[in-house]
Amino acid sequence: MVITEVDNALVSLLSTQTYSGERVQVDLDPPNRDWAARRSGPVLNLFLNDVREDTSKRSANMIETRNAEGLVIARRPQERTFMFTYALSAWTSRAEDDHALLSAALLALLRQDYLPEELCSGPLAALAAGGRPAILRVGGLLFSERLATELWTSVGGEYRPTVAITVSTVIQAGLPAPAGPRQTEPPKFVFQDMPRDVVEEVHGPDPNQPPASEGIEQRLRTRYRRAKET
Repeated sequence: MVITEVDNALVSLLSTQTYSGERVQVDLDPPNRDWAARRSGPVLNLFLNDVREDTSKRSANMIETRNAEGLVIARRPQERTFMFTYALSAWTSRAEDDHALLSAALLALLRQDYLPEELCSGPLAALAAGGRPAILRVGGLLFSERLATELWTSVGGEYRPTVAITVSTVIQAGLPAPAGPRQTEPPKFVFQDMPRDVVEEVHGPDPNQPPASEGIEQRLRTRYRRAKET
């Protein structure tokens, strides 16, 4: 549902903030000839033309889920960052009015660096409330110098000036995998000096007891040093 939520947030932003106190019609349909013939009155066309992952932000780390005791009970892959790019165009009865409507929409978009939380729903709203809003970028390339022209050719519509709008947000990936069973016995480390045939066992802390004042790492180093000196 992420694409629908991004659609709805952008439509709400453009329809209510392009002109203060006046609602503007915003349409998500491809701007082909049939659509142009059906439209009535001024309208902004918001056409989603590209969806891709921002692989530069991919991480191999896992996200841990902990229970009330702080124990890891599951792990899942890191979230993925996706970019949704729209071609925004204005449609009226005159080129001058097209430009005026597109300019007003552009100014409204440039007031925002992120999709406003109050316009978001579902996971987008939850991310925004947690300080991770969807990033809004305006006026970039449509991923290709020729894509703007190719767009109109592919949909068979009239050419209109377009403004590229890109929204970036994170999406959960993968499924959580249960963690291993809870540790019930102290871990055991065995150090063996082969020439001297000396074996030293070091036992870690009992998971059922409060942690000792001396860290396990320091105790292991102490035991290992003593084993080597024997």
